[in-house]
Amino acid sequence: MDTQKNKPVKGDYGYMQRQTKLEIIKTVVFFGLSFGLMLMGYLSTGTKTNLLTVVAVLGLLPASKSLVSMIMYLKVPKYKEEVWQSVEEKKGEVKVLYNLYLTSYKKNFAINAFAIRGNNVIGYTEFEKCDVEACQTHIQDLAKMNSLSNLTIKIFKEQKKFEERLVQLKELESGSKETEIAQLLCDISL
Repeated sequence: MDTQKNKPVKGDYGYMQRQTKLEIIKTVVFFGLSFGLMLMGYLSTGTKTNLLTVVAVLGLLPASKSLVSMIMYLKVPKYKEEVWQSVEEKKGEVKVLYNLYLTSYKKNFAINAFAIRGNNVIGYTEFEKCDVEACQTHIQDLAKMNSLSNLTIKIFKEQKKFEERLVQLKELESGSKETEIAQLLCDISL
């Protein structure tokens, strides 16, 4: 968590919930401003054909973009807090990202946690609908496109196996590309 601002950033537990609320508020405000401007224009001139109506209609562009973003955040399933607590206890010095919702052209992937150590990336998803093989392939392809080769990527559907592997990762040496890998995972998720 970003201690300076005391608000979660992408990859921190709680970021997804906070961002969903912000997207809802932003969307309501944008649409409210547009409709408010249109109403003000109509009340002040008695007609819909005025400059404020034009500004209100143009204001619907960012409002609509915000609506699409809000819908995407609302599609994200709820992550269990128990998973975060359990992983936090076991992670040690291993870099861990939480509650990422990876997007691709064909599918989206809800991942509770990613652990990164050296060239190893492991993930855990509690969601049965998550296609872990497609997710692994998606990450591998994007890593290669970003000059991150020789990565070993494994996503687990069983929390116990993920945590056992996480404990093993603690024994490995830290790698120089861990930050780049973490940034890539954040970049390809909501």
